Amino acid sequence: MTTDEYPLLSALESPRQLRGMDTPLLYRVADEVRAFIIDSVTRTGGHLGAGLGVVELTMALFSEFQFNDQDKLVWDVGHQCYPHKILTGRRDEFASLRQWGGLSGFPDPAESSYDTVKTGHGGTSISTAMGYALAWRGRPEDAERKSVAVIGDGSLQEGSAFEALNHGGTYRDMNLVVVLNDNNMGIGPTVGAMSKYLSRVRSSTWLNDRLHALQRSIKQIPGIGEHLEDVLQRWYHSFQGVIPQHAMGIIFEELGFFYYGPIDGHDIDALREAFRATQWMRRPVLIHAVTRKGRGYMDDVPEDTCYHAAPGTQKKSSPLIEYPNQGGPSFTSTFADKAIELAEGDDKVVVLTAAMLEGTGLKKFQKLFPERCIDVGMAEQHAVGLASGLALAGSHPICAIYSTFLQRGYDQVFQEVALQNAPVMFCLDRGGLVGADGATHNGVFDIAYLRCLPNFVLMAPRDTAELVRCMDLAIAHDGPTAIRFPRGAGVEPDSCLPSAPFEIGKGEKVAEGDDGCIVAYGPQVYAALEVRRRIAEDSGRELAVVDARFAKPLDVELIGAEVERQPVVFTLEDHVLAGGFGSAVAEMVVERYRQRASRLHHFGLPDRYIDHGSRAEQLASAGLDLDSLTSRVAQRLHETKQAVRLAAR
Repeated sequence: MTTDEYPLLSALESPRQLRGMDTPLLYRVADEVRAFIIDSVTRTGGHLGAGLGVVELTMALFSEFQFNDQDKLVWDVGHQCYPHKILTGRRDEFASLRQWGGLSGFPDPAESSYDTVKTGHGGTSISTAMGYALAWRGRPEDAERKSVAVIGDGSLQEGSAFEALNHGGTYRDMNLVVVLNDNNMGIGPTVGAMSKYLSRVRSSTWLNDRLHALQRSIKQIPGIGEHLEDVLQRWYHSFQGVIPQHAMGIIFEELGFFYYGPIDGHDIDALREAFRATQWMRRPVLIHAVTRKGRGYMDDVPEDTCYHAAPGTQKKSSPLIEYPNQGGPSFTSTFADKAIELAEGDDKVVVLTAAMLEGTGLKKFQKLFPERCIDVGMAEQHAVGLASGLALAGSHPICAIYSTFLQRGYDQVFQEVALQNAPVMFCLDRGGLVGADGATHNGVFDIAYLRCLPNFVLMAPRDTAELVRCMDLAIAHDGPTAIRFPRGAGVEPDSCLPSAPFEIGKGEKVAEGDDGCIVAYGPQVYAALEVRRRIAEDSGRELAVVDARFAKPLDVELIGAEVERQPVVFTLEDHVLAGGFGSAVAEMVVERYRQRASRLHHFGLPDRYIDHGSRAEQLASAGLDLDSLTSRVAQRLHETKQAVRLAAR
């Protein structure tokens, strides 16, 4: 970025400068912010549409509130925070967005004190902002502080957002401002009754416009304007009871929030007026701003995801490979194709997802079977409970949810699925490290949080061919199953290992050797085979490799036999070590082969969050790239050999 390209942005040293700007100048800055985002993100990649939709809203927020000095701002989900980042001192670093060691694609307090919390999931902002507002409540020194949550209509469908609204409205003296960024979109179009309600509200602005115009006029009357404005607001509330409910946001009023809107979320004057008009209120306020996701980018080209994310055109350095011959079909597309095949053969097959039709590949399923493809919106708890009911009623539900997002429905996984032994097939996309989305989206806890639940069968395919077999096994199983698979491509089809028949709780030995054994889970089987090849080439030692296939139940006989006969046994997984696959093997060995437990060595993710970058960079940071694994295995083999020599003396 040069000064000539973006002169106003280049001169902006602090968001505090926005408070003194008039509206025309704010529009000029907004134009530069939007152009900067388009120019930068289309090169580097990242979430594009959400940020473009809130440029004017962000400008208005910073021009009317005193964030960082007095007030707090909490962004929901976080991918709408790009204008916020640019305005809060990170403009010059923006080319590093979502890259290893660079800026996060989400808010991150480690980057700026203007970022209140690190978040990448939706529906949580109102609760967090309410926590700040409640902490300040009743303190005279904090009486002027405002806690502001910006939440999209897609996130508003999340149960935790409803819970926060329900609770928040009971505190009539709390300085909480909820800004509803209503663009009728999540990643794709929002669904459900709330979405339809907001659509009706958007089209019912006539009375609001006139009331707000009257409010402006009354306020300017010398001496009595403020008093008459208060009378108007009382009348406004009483009048809401006799007009059509959808016209005035009555749902929010009944929940205890003062409702203001709907207003044009790209009209800086209207936004500033809304913030000023409610600034004096000492009660929960909801300001309804209607925006358009992706505004300013290819406006004349229809696109049903509103350019949610841009892949980026900037040439990246060649990444380290995770294993040889990677580059076949993606796990996601293979899952979707297999789901279609299962549905074609069985009219009881139903797929469910939570606002992730695009991400889980189920758009093509929806086109073929619209009545059997259920998108519940951003409501994972409901998705899981609904899947349970469908299963208990005789349907065959396939619940497709990212590993990190299934955590949001965990109580339902326990109560409605595991406890009922309901035959729900969970297909956990993005299992393992996910790359540029970073710590909030890494799916590295699912083995631990599912393995502890009775009745569950946990499996992980080493390649897309095995994913198909896993789904065949799961659809026929009379109980809950979970299949985890990573983001991205599997091994090339011609390089897939021939697969032995599938049976629950049975693994497969894919390579022989007597100098040690690597027991791998999921696609790490191919990394294990490459480590085996390198070790043999470097030292002549031959390692056995076992594809575990199942984390629960384990193949006790196969793994136990290797523990009995090998001098050292390694476990390998793309998951945290605590509670993961290696932990399951260790528990089994301690119970059955206690004297052999010292032979185990575990490779997995350390007890820390791993930030954004390519998957290969994330794996390298955890010591799970091929070079590190080969070195670590070789070192342990050497130590084992030395120990055997000492014991023989």
